[in-house]
Amino acid sequence: MQSARTITALVRTAGVAAAASAIVAAGLGAGTAGAEESVVVVPPGPPVPVSSQEYSYIATHDLTVRAKSIDLARFVADIPVPEQYRAANLALAARFDATVDSALTSPGGCVQLVVDPRAKDGNLFNYGFFPVAGEFCD
Repeated sequence: MQSARTITALVRTAGVAAAASAIVAAGLGAGTAGAEESVVVVPPGPPVPVSSQEYSYIATHDLTVRAKSIDLARFVADIPVPEQYRAANLALAARFDATVDSALTSPGGCVQLVVDPRAKDGNLFNYGFFPVAGEFCD
């Protein structure tokens, strides 16, 4: 029998996968990141608070380590997308990679994905990746 902690981790993992799939399905140009932005990542800390209209998924530490080990950012960067989405795709990959690196500077650190479906800038939604300190991760 699986523990509640294992089931929670699986649900969170499925949520991250669903959100990542939604980003890919939306053409990867749907986020706020742009190729002209430099990637600035904050140090790991507590999860970012979200409103009741946003979605937040916190990966487990093991999933964050696995994302780094399989070079998930390179996979995202290599997804074939229409030329008009290429810059956003590369920016998404760079932001994710920098966030994973930052999260892993904290023992047990992980990544939080926040999706805001109320984009005000003409996109389908806004998203963000945030490094979370190990004491807040499973």
